[in-house]
Amino acid sequence: MKIAFGIEVFYPETNGVITATINLANNLIDMGHEVYFFVPKDKHFTDDVIEKGIHIIHVNNIPSGIYKGVKLLPYWGWYLAKYFKKYHFDIVHNTGPWMMGMALNHAARRFHVPVIATHHTLIDNPIYIKYALKTETLANAATEAIWPVVFHPFYRLVWLITAPSEATCEQLRERVPDHEVRYVSNGIDIDRFNPNRPTLPMPKAIDESFIGDKTFLFVGRLGFEKALDVTIKAFAECKKRNEEAKLLIIGRGPAEHELKEIARYEGLIAGKDILFTGLIPNDEVIGSKIINKTLCFVTASVTENQAMTVIEALCSGSAVICANVPNMTTLVSEDQGWYFEGGNYLDLADKMDYAFNHIEEVKVKRANALKSLEKFDGRSVAKQFEAIYKEQIERKNKGFYVPGGEKRAKVYLKQLEQDFKYY
Repeated sequence: MKIAFGIEVFYPETNGVITATINLANNLIDMGHEVYFFVPKDKHFTDDVIEKGIHIIHVNNIPSGIYKGVKLLPYWGWYLAKYFKKYHFDIVHNTGPWMMGMALNHAARRFHVPVIATHHTLIDNPIYIKYALKTETLANAATEAIWPVVFHPFYRLVWLITAPSEATCEQLRERVPDHEVRYVSNGIDIDRFNPNRPTLPMPKAIDESFIGDKTFLFVGRLGFEKALDVTIKAFAECKKRNEEAKLLIIGRGPAEHELKEIARYEGLIAGKDILFTGLIPNDEVIGSKIINKTLCFVTASVTENQAMTVIEALCSGSAVICANVPNMTTLVSEDQGWYFEGGNYLDLADKMDYAFNHIEEVKVKRANALKSLEKFDGRSVAKQFEAIYKEQIERKNKGFYVPGGEKRAKVYLKQLEQDFKYY
């Protein structure tokens, strides 16, 4: 099969959607398929082929000013026709409902190519909407409006929806009742987490004093949706009880300056109590095994769909402290970590304090965390998606069309037959 993925934000930015999609693509290539990524063009990323042979199609755009990496491009997708003519895609797999996804939906409808979409990011949460509308009041008011304005037009042209969380699947079934919604987990390359794999040098940005069982760790994008303000306040409280405690934060993002200000306000000394490393490439984070060379992985986020960094922490053999919300508790079992009341920094501080003073219990949870390896094996995930792709192609062969698809496809393909001898 020739599989086209639509990706709204791509390199030089990094996020969990990119990580999960690249893993899926690499496994699909191993299975004999061809994979193409439609990504927003960026002068800082010009590669045409990456990883195991993922072909990159750079699409012209203009910056949006909404969120770093989010671009604006024409909605109707007529300009993508040349790629559909050239590559004869069998299926389109969209990873987001923004303009790249909509453009691919419209192009696929014209060529009668099946489209599936994975609901990765919970962008109807006010904390995400705030990036675009700038104020909390407007973001709260737009929570319901985003469905008829963004999601419903997008899903109208999608043949099947997947989501990497059972809880998210249930929400989608309520919001989009006319569509089939299936749970398919994100996957990772579990070979990267083999304990017998050679260990890479520790990244230079990580001071050796932050390595060991006195350090709590966070890895990820420093966005407001990650609730790192809660993590930092909780750590400050924990440190009052445990003088030797440290907090290591790996990543960059729009909230970085504000988070450093919060740390200073809480009396935490940079480089001594808390360390912001900036961005460290994922391969270095995993390869150096820094994740299992610290006490616990901590995340206060309550807006995650299926957090890739939490999956990576578990598969690295780290105990995890996370919020007691469905999309976290379905990832982290009680024998792999601890839950706290979302948003309650004092409750999180209590859990951090408990872990700090119960290292033997932490070690048991670390061993249980490693059992996640098989659960998140990307090869298994790729086989599930391959089966879904084949199902949708069979639906096409039996005559299924999305709304307006039959009329548009007949007109477009007839013109192509005359002008380009496409079919």
